[in-house]
Amino acid sequence: MMSDKYRVAKNNWDKNNPDKIKESKAKYDKDNPVWGFRPTPELREWLEKERWDDSDGLPETNAALVIRKLEKLMDLEYQGY
Repeated sequence: MMSDKYRVAKNNWDKNNPDKIKESKAKYDKDNPVWGFRPTPELREWLEKERWDDSDGLPETNAALVIRKLEKLMDLEYQGY
């Protein structure tokens, strides 16, 4: 957890350097784009059936589920399927 002294210093730096923050965020967003999509009801139903539980017994997140399925598809394509 951030100390109050650090938090104040960070907030002051942020206020005094808005251009640096925008530049840094733009670079981060360029290197790490966010994709958004709306799967069809049929795909959502199938994905729900494919969803795993993690080690704590909680269902995997939507992002983790889609990434896992895409990685599996990528592996299959590399194998020539």
